[in-house]
Amino acid sequence: MADSRILLQGLEEYHRSVRRHLIELRTEFGQVESRWHAFSAVYEGDAADQFRAHWLGTVERFREYIERTESIAAVLEERIEHLRAVNQTDSSLS
Repeated sequence: MADSRILLQGLEEYHRSVRRHLIELRTEFGQVESRWHAFSAVYEGDAADQFRAHWLGTVERFREYIERTESIAAVLEERIEHLRAVNQTDSSLS
């Protein structure tokens, strides 16, 4: 039988990686949004209106991506906790 501790270790590393990715994504996207708001305040005309519409779609997709990635992280966390509990009760892993 496979050692579930190896799986647990891999899931924990993947979870840390997903969390780091979320932190970086929120930080960098926040910076881009801030710059967009400053730019949008002075950008006018038809081109500005077209760009603004596309930008709002992009913002929505980024937010959806972040939300789905947070869901993945939550599922990973749940599975990790379950696997830790199983490993603690499995006497053959001691």
